[in-house]
Amino acid sequence: MTDRTSTAGGSTGTEGRGDPTPAEAIAPSDFDRPQEVGVIDRSAAILTALQDTPMTAAEVCRRLGYSKSTTYRLLADLRTHRFIVRDSGGLLRLGPFPGRRSIATTNSVLEHLRTLTSESVQLWVRVGEDRVCVRNVEADHELRVTRGVGTILPLVDGGSAALALCGPGNPGEFYATKQARVKGTASASVAFTVGATVFALCVSYPLTREPDNVAGAYRGPVTTAAIELKSLLEDSEELAVLRDIARLALGAGGQSSPR
Repeated sequence: MTDRTSTAGGSTGTEGRGDPTPAEAIAPSDFDRPQEVGVIDRSAAILTALQDTPMTAAEVCRRLGYSKSTTYRLLADLRTHRFIVRDSGGLLRLGPFPGRRSIATTNSVLEHLRTLTSESVQLWVRVGEDRVCVRNVEADHELRVTRGVGTILPLVDGGSAALALCGPGNPGEFYATKQARVKGTASASVAFTVGATVFALCVSYPLTREPDNVAGAYRGPVTTAAIELKSLLEDSEELAVLRDIARLALGAGGQSSPR
């Protein structure tokens, strides 16, 4: 079955002593220090709070005990510099800056989707006529679908991820298949494109746990996660990391590499 629908103390004076040392030149006075450190500390506290638990702006205020005006100003600044992002559900999450941290952030998106669906989640990339699994988080159930990082599957073998990768490559298309590749399994996928690379975010599960309405259960969460991943990977160092994973998986067998 295929269901396809559209839709981040002493004097500090230097008189008589010549030019200040580099440390003296950049060190704030004891009087100025508390205010400067306060802004940094509060920003760090916000980032720490959002590291594991996405929240609304109001929830950040309540959790940290800051005034609304202070919290909203800091949140606006952090969003401007892409330290945090707001998802389509209104929740604030860690963003793609700085780039090295985006690897952990991308995994957190997959883990959050697993929490919402209670099923295994994979991120696939299209390479020529194949697809390669570049990220994977498994369901906690004893009976679950497993696809290890580095798994290579021909697109002609089918499956919702294959259909998504062969489509227009935007999150507006939702695909669901049943027993397309492996008996007793099903999956739901949404594709997105970053540069010239097409990805498919896929939730896979045993047929025994298939929802009565697959599109109703999975389309929203998978699409939201795909849009967030697209935002995180744009201008991110992890895009190159994911391409390298696919390239290493393919090896030197003459297959084309992701661009």
